[in-house]
Amino acid sequence: LESWRGWEKSCALPRVLEAFPFPSPPYSRHSMTRGNQRDVDRARAQARAAKHKKASKDENKARAKTQIASAEIMRQKGLLAAKKKQEEMKKKEIEEEKKKYIKFVRRMLSEFYRREAPEKLENLPKIMEKFEGKWDKLMKGLEKAYGEKAPNLTWEQFQVKKNKLNL
Repeated sequence: LESWRGWEKSCALPRVLEAFPFPSPPYSRHSMTRGNQRDVDRARAQARAAKHKKASKDENKARAKTQIASAEIMRQKGLLAAKKKQEEMKKKEIEEEKKKYIKFVRRMLSEFYRREAPEKLENLPKIMEKFEGKWDKLMKGLEKAYGEKAPNLTWEQFQVKKNKLNL
């Protein structure tokens, strides 16, 4: 039987051998030839290359442009967020200053009324409510009624005294 294997392709013996339960010879019609193997390997290599395909220069340039554009967008968003936060901080600082100024006016008026007109001291909350935001009118009225004894309620005076008064 061993001697028959080499002859298999050239003679009619393969049909006879198919009837016997011997293992198939190495070059049977069922095994792959080297040419077929090359084709299969080439197809696999092409599939792998397509899967792990390197991008072309144009694709790389386009990807770089989109990355730069998205980075620019993110930078702009960051700048807008920082600007918005800064504006909010300024608003908070202004509100804090206004509250401190109101405390300053209340303290100055209470000291003034304690010295000059103690009977009006109990009306201080009403006066503060009535003249809120119109401190210059209040100051003119006090100057008209009390002259030079009237307290200075100007913003400039507040800026000078706010650290001294621990507001």
